Amino acid sequence: MANVSEDDLRNLAARYQEFQRQAEALRQEMNVIQASIANCDQTIVTINELKAATVEGKTAETMVPVGYGSYAHAEIKNVDKIIVNLGSGFSAEKTAAEAIETLNRRKEQLTKILEQMNASLTKFAQGIQALEAEATRLQQAGLV
Repeated sequence: MANVSEDDLRNLAARYQEFQRQAEALRQEMNVIQASIANCDQTIVTINELKAATVEGKTAETMVPVGYGSYAHAEIKNVDKIIVNLGSGFSAEKTAAEAIETLNRRKEQLTKILEQMNASLTKFAQGIQALEAEATRLQQAGLV
């Protein structure tokens, strides 16, 4: 078996570090996507709770941010009008049902993206394992 040069070993180590860096960056992006999915879920729950409160004849109350970590108590007069963020700085007024539908679609899109990212993370993990196996093989062969 041919001797492995120092350049080959440095290349192996650099590839290993790059795979680890990319995998960590992907994990961080996945955390952001998961937080967005959880935010969609919480928003849907909140809209449903507001609708249920008004159906029961109760006043829908909330706290509205007024700036610098301060809030004011407020009553929601019309829970069937929800302003939904459409992305790219655009928002639209929708009924509660339409808002929930929009949020569910967004959640589905985010879930698909998360699945794709998970598949990519699996490939990075396999690449890392392959590099570890190569390093172990070289070490056992006494080439390192």
